[in-house]
Amino acid sequence: MKHLKHFSIFESKDEKLTKSQEMIISFKKKFGTELDEKFEVNQIKLIEKAFNIFDKKFIKNKIDKIILKDLGGVHGRWHDSGKRQEMTLNPSIFDFKKEFENGVKDFPYKLFVLIHEIGHCIDHIERTSYSKEWQSISGWKKLDRRSNVPEGYARYEEKRKGRKIAGPKKSNWIHKEDASFCRKYTSRNPREDFADSFAFGVFGAWDRFKGEGGKKKMEIIKKILNKVD
Repeated sequence: MKHLKHFSIFESKDEKLTKSQEMIISFKKKFGTELDEKFEVNQIKLIEKAFNIFDKKFIKNKIDKIILKDLGGVHGRWHDSGKRQEMTLNPSIFDFKKEFENGVKDFPYKLFVLIHEIGHCIDHIERTSYSKEWQSISGWKKLDRRSNVPEGYARYEEKRKGRKIAGPKKSNWIHKEDASFCRKYTSRNPREDFADSFAFGVFGAWDRFKGEGGKKKMEIIKKILNKVD
């Protein structure tokens, strides 16, 4: 087992690998992404299912590491330090039973969470949510949390429990009051707007894209999907 010397998480090259350790090594070879040693077999299978949705040439080496950590009420987080791109997943998501219905087929929420976080990675590459084109669709503007929201605009406020790790309850972004979003959380800021829109697009849930603004977002998402799948 000469390859073991390249994986410090497995201490001895003479030890017999568990199934999860074998899968972690295989995942690293296939996608260039390191998985937390705490991941279990079924969890790794779901992550691989999510990654397999995309063209391997595109997704390989794009995410440096996926970490398993209790995030309270937060399901996942994306972190870009400038040198490393890391995804953190809450172990609780793998027990979710909820499914989305899109009129064509149902898809599990836990898989949606993974695609959403991968969406942040793709946004980091494509810079879509940072663009004037994307932000103009919903009228995104930055506004200090202490400032009053001007007439015709709205601000997302987190009211769910256990989400302190996600940051302040009030978003520091506002959007046009009549802007259309795939779901409520999508209206938190342009980054979540893109990640949610991307995830729903991956599952073909185009009925989530309402009105003229939704149509514009859908066209952008479809162009990106042509690049990555």
